[in-house]
Amino acid sequence: MPPPLTVGGVAARPGELASGWLEVPDAADAGTRLPVTVACGAAPGATLALVAGTHGSEYTSMLALQRVRARLDPARMRGGAILVHLANPPTFYGRRVYYGPDGKNLNRVYPGRADGTISERIAHAITTEVIARCTHLVDMHCGDGNEALRPYVYWIVGGDPEVDAASRELALAYGLDHVLVDRGRPRDPAASLYTANTAITRGKPAITAESGELGRTDEPSVAAHEAGALSVLAHLGIQDGPSARVRHPVWIDRAEVLRAPAAGFWRPVVVPMQSVATGTLLGRLTDPFGAVLHELRAPFAGEIVYVVATPPVSAGEPLCEVGCLAEAPSLA
Repeated sequence: MPPPLTVGGVAARPGELASGWLEVPDAADAGTRLPVTVACGAAPGATLALVAGTHGSEYTSMLALQRVRARLDPARMRGGAILVHLANPPTFYGRRVYYGPDGKNLNRVYPGRADGTISERIAHAITTEVIARCTHLVDMHCGDGNEALRPYVYWIVGGDPEVDAASRELALAYGLDHVLVDRGRPRDPAASLYTANTAITRGKPAITAESGELGRTDEPSVAAHEAGALSVLAHLGIQDGPSARVRHPVWIDRAEVLRAPAAGFWRPVVVPMQSVATGTLLGRLTDPFGAVLHELRAPFAGEIVYVVATPPVSAGEPLCEVGCLAEAPSLA
């Protein structure tokens, strides 16, 4: 029989499910608490962490995990599941896009710091209490309140062939038919930056999944996350369930995020998954009076992965991502 599974103050014995809070204490700024569900199977097996709500306006993942929780049956599970229902309460309740009240993006500060600002302390709590206790991880996202995108999954290639191969299988098991291969994430565990990458730098297969956009809660986008999470649970042998595995994935093996050279009003002229040629106009950045500051053009031929679809942008922020379709990539 496996030992109890404990995350923060939430503990479940074999065959039990428990929900409660992972406390992030006050420090230089106010603390918070993360709603967490822990399901401990009656038999040993893998432990899957499902993390939702890293960005506060990405609602589809949060709603999906409420449904997944209702589908868990610890008495029949092998291994366990950790559900972080809302990883970033300050951005959710503050209706913020990208940044917490400390001005930091939670998905850029991992593994965090116990004595840092609130985003860094959240990252530290998830690293030490969630990532440390799982064997596999899925970071569940969608387009933030300003982003339009087509559903896809990031397969992060970190350089460990065994971890990379297992992460590839997670990506296919999740069921989103576009797979973006990301070979550019940091490989230093002390500067991992991203949730999923933090797991990978610690030898644990992980993916990032995107379904939904623009702060919407449409049923297809929520259902895709629910189906993907349940499919990965089944793939790992944790709990029997329907498979959403992709049989004919579309691979994106080269991608570039294009950023604003200055603050201004962004006016895109493309939509997600639109095909573009090299030099295609993607949008214009203007000043408050409408004068064009910058014309953004495609650096290479490919498809639009996502595009910021609302006007306000600050210097250095993303405007869109262009991806190049490829044959099934190797692990090299």
